Amino acid sequence: MNDQKPLLDIRNLSTQFHTQDGIVKAVDGVSYNVKRGETIALVGESGCGKTVSALSILRLIPDPPGKIASGEIIFDGQDLLKLPIEAMTDIRGDKISMIFQEPLTSLDPVLTIGRQITEALERHRDMNGKEAEEEAIRLLKIVGIPQPDRRIKDYPHQFSGGMRQRAMIALAISCEPQLILADEPTTVVDVTIQAQLLELIRNITKDLNTALILITHNLGIVARYAHRVYVMYAGHIIEHGSSTDIYHHACHPYTQGLLGSVPRLDEPRKMRLKPIEGQPPDLIAPPKGCAFAPRCDRAMEACYKGRPPMVEITPDHYTACILASPEKKKTK
Repeated sequence: MNDQKPLLDIRNLSTQFHTQDGIVKAVDGVSYNVKRGETIALVGESGCGKTVSALSILRLIPDPPGKIASGEIIFDGQDLLKLPIEAMTDIRGDKISMIFQEPLTSLDPVLTIGRQITEALERHRDMNGKEAEEEAIRLLKIVGIPQPDRRIKDYPHQFSGGMRQRAMIALAISCEPQLILADEPTTVVDVTIQAQLLELIRNITKDLNTALILITHNLGIVARYAHRVYVMYAGHIIEHGSSTDIYHHACHPYTQGLLGSVPRLDEPRKMRLKPIEGQPPDLIAPPKGCAFAPRCDRAMEACYKGRPPMVEITPDHYTACILASPEKKKTK
C-alpha cells in the first residue's frame, strides 16, 4: 500500500471563518493523504479542525462566513478547489460521499428513506425508478435494516438512531464511491451499536476497496480500523504515523494525553484515567509557539517562542514537538 499513489492528497490546506471578533483559523496549513482502499483516522478534541477539513474536501464550507483560504485538494489527479461547482456536484455522492455525524439533521425529513437513496442512484447511475428502488432495497438489506422492502417507505423520524445511521451508510455507499468521509459516525448511538456500525463500515469499505477517512475524538476506536492516524490540535496536524506507532510509541504530549484518557482492558480496574487539563486555545489569536504548550506539563521556555517543526522519529512516524528528536528512536 505504501507504493501506491495517493487517491487524495491534501497539501497545506487552510480554511478560515470570518467573525465579528476576527478570523478563526479552523484549519491552518494541514497536509495529509489517503491511498486507495486505505483507512486513515483524523483524531482530536472537538474544535480542532477535523470536520472542517473533511467539509473542505467536498467544498461544503458555507461562504460566508467560511472560506478555503489556500492549499490544494488533489483527488484522483485533479485539484478539487479549481473545479467549477457543477463538477463538484457530480463528484459529491458519487466519487466521494460522507457519513454525517447526526443523521436526523442530515437526512431530509420530508422525503422517505427510499427516495433519498433512489435520488442518488437516478442522478449518478442513470437508473430508472424501478431499478433504483430495487437497488435501494438491496442496500438497506446490506446495512442490516429489517424488512427493507417495507421500511424503504418510512421517513427518517420513524427510524431509531442506529437505523438512521445505517440508512446514512446505505446512502453513502449507494454509488460505490472511491472515498468515504465518516464524521463521528457512532456518536449518536450506544456502545453496542457503535461496534456493529464500525464493523459494518469496515467490511463494506473492504469489499468495495473504498478509501475511508474516519473522523473521531476517541483514539480508543481507531486502533482496530485505521491503517494510519493523524492527530489534530488547534487546526494543525501535530503527530501522524501508523496506528501501531501512535498507540505504542506516541511522542507528542497531546497524543499521550488522548491515550491516557481512554479506558484500557489491559490496565488494572483501579487505574484512574488522566484528563488533559486546560482548554484548547483561541483560534482567533492562537499562541505564538506550540499551541499545546499552555496545557503541557513538560513545556519549556522554547515551546512558547515558535511553532515546532514536524520531525521524523522513525520511518513514517512524525511529530511536532521539541521534546522529540530523531535520536530518540523507539524500537519496534
